[in-house]
Amino acid sequence: MKKQSMITSLCISFVLLLSACSAEQEEPVVLTLISTYEGKEADFVKARIAQFEEEHPHITVNVSDIDFGAASTVFKTALLGDQPVDAIRADNSWIPEFADLDLVYPLNAMLAESDRADFNQTVIRSVQSGDKIYALPSVMEAPALLYNKRILQEGGFPNPPQTMDELLAMAKALTNNNRYGIFVSDDSYFALPYIWAFGGGTITDDKQIQINSADSIQGLQFMLTLRQEKAAQPYTDFNDGYNKMMLDFKEGRSAMIINGPWAVADLLSGSEFKDAGNLGIAAIPKGPKGQGSPAGGHSLAISKYSKHPQETYELISYLTSTETQILQAKEVKTLPTRTSAYQDAALAADPIFLGFKKQLDAAKSRPLITEGSVMFSDFTPNLGQILLGNQSVEAGAQKIQAAWKSLLKQDR
Repeated sequence: MKKQSMITSLCISFVLLLSACSAEQEEPVVLTLISTYEGKEADFVKARIAQFEEEHPHITVNVSDIDFGAASTVFKTALLGDQPVDAIRADNSWIPEFADLDLVYPLNAMLAESDRADFNQTVIRSVQSGDKIYALPSVMEAPALLYNKRILQEGGFPNPPQTMDELLAMAKALTNNNRYGIFVSDDSYFALPYIWAFGGGTITDDKQIQINSADSIQGLQFMLTLRQEKAAQPYTDFNDGYNKMMLDFKEGRSAMIINGPWAVADLLSGSEFKDAGNLGIAAIPKGPKGQGSPAGGHSLAISKYSKHPQETYELISYLTSTETQILQAKEVKTLPTRTSAYQDAALAADPIFLGFKKQLDAAKSRPLITEGSVMFSDFTPNLGQILLGNQSVEAGAQKIQAAWKSLLKQDR
């Protein structure tokens, strides 16, 4: 009896021990994610987070929707104010600054080597500082030349332009009283392909300024020529420029624009693209000295001050998994960052997806510097003044150079 009683007691103790361990493992965890997702992509990600919560019943994720333009500042302010933030969806250009300020958690110890090898190596480099990885890339972005197939074909052009000279000639030929050839944006992010096509540059990784070089000036001059030759939009200002660009293209008032995969869902709602097959996607034309499109994207990073870094890593790993990226690419037309996602048969047969994938071959990294996220602040207003004819290309380039010298603290 004593032996049986002892066994019973041991069994009860073992069960209680297991229960205690289980309770400890399943202790409720609440995570806060700063989100900059919009539209269909935001709906998709929130649905995936709900699925994650079902699979991880002890984890609750609070999504804080923040405007993209304010998110970097909100994240930094929240951490300085000791507010509970565990993760942020960040533009890749923000990561070097976050790492420099010691605000994000290095992931090397958590990231399996097989996962690291599966990420596109160009994009994984953009979230590194030194030998440390500070975020998991979720989508890649590389703007391409988007064109209305019907308009080009009716204008006698069976194929999109392959060179910048062809782009100018085609845009001029397609312009009439009801339509123009291409929208030229004052958003300096979209100026990079023109600058690179003529052999120019902006800021190098070792902080050499190239915007006022002869080649860069030639690229900016080409943008101005598109407007001077009346091959671009006839508007006298750039007010609400992005929305005008999108609406004109959706309604057939423009033949071509430069934009990224994030715009596709909106474009397919337009009258011109009810038939998705009318949306053409091609690599941005070559120039006399090169070809390129800014390789960008977004990643998910963990706050250095998160009280739950392991659970947060489980979340961001789930949201950047091959399965999630394939589903996201099919639903939202984003470009996966994992090479394994490109093996999906349905994606391989999707012409929109393939069009942007080809653009990646000509993509170039933006400068990997801590100031990279704010380099466009002085670039864009000066570009706008150049394109409106309010200052010469040379004067505008010199002003941008001066602003960047101040930004990089090279004016002392």
